[in-house]
Amino acid sequence: ADGRETIGNDSVTVDISNTAKGYIMASYHGSAPQVNIQLTGPDGVSYLYFISEKDTYTAMPLSSGDGSYIVEIYEQMDGDMYSLLLSDVIEVTLENEFTPFLYSNQFVYFTEDTRAVQKGRELAQGCASDLDITTAIYHFVINNTEYDYDKAATVTSPYYPDVDETMDTGKGICFDYSALMCTMLRTQGIPCKLNIGYAGDVYHAWISVYLKSVGWVDSLIQFDGKNWSMMDPTMASTSKDSYDPSKEEYTVMFQR
Repeated sequence: ADGRETIGNDSVTVDISNTAKGYIMASYHGSAPQVNIQLTGPDGVSYLYFISEKDTYTAMPLSSGDGSYIVEIYEQMDGDMYSLLLSDVIEVTLENEFTPFLYSNQFVYFTEDTRAVQKGRELAQGCASDLDITTAIYHFVINNTEYDYDKAATVTSPYYPDVDETMDTGKGICFDYSALMCTMLRTQGIPCKLNIGYAGDVYHAWISVYLKSVGWVDSLIQFDGKNWSMMDPTMASTSKDSYDPSKEEYTVMFQR
């Protein structure tokens, strides 16, 4: 958030200096306990983000590609009552389609000091291609992470994965699996989408990866030397060989 171009008012600042790189950042300066940001892209899909820390920038990806984005920011007044702080439209032309899926954001959060970034770098050493890197990271995540059923039963919204905590505990829910793998891939220059939606009738998170040899791989769970199937690290970890992705209907609602 370098401040070259901003919109906002006394209560909130939205830095739009880096829209070409696929993200905007917002900072709240008031006293409300929570601020909601609704970002609606040219495809009509609305993404909801939350700011709970004063004067701290939060990054939000421009996941819908080129076009007009409506930015609406609401300040919590009392309980479920919110007041509109800002409504504006920004025009976005991305440097390329991949930039929103290479950076850190509120849901796939990392810095240069994040240990998961360092682990991803370690796993990528000696790999000859993005396919090799993806395979190494994928197997690390599914072999070193167990599904946390207790957490799944008690998690509340909004929820933001902590990728280093997932590594430290060796446990997580689908969101944690996906954010961890996204972090490792993105910081090795491999575009990765964190998909949120439904697997059948179950609310779920999984990933899609861009590989130079094949393009976006939206259906990937394991690689048999020739073919990929659904890239769902949670299902791969919990079901191992018994999971058949072809029997599940995946419906994407959001891509972070």
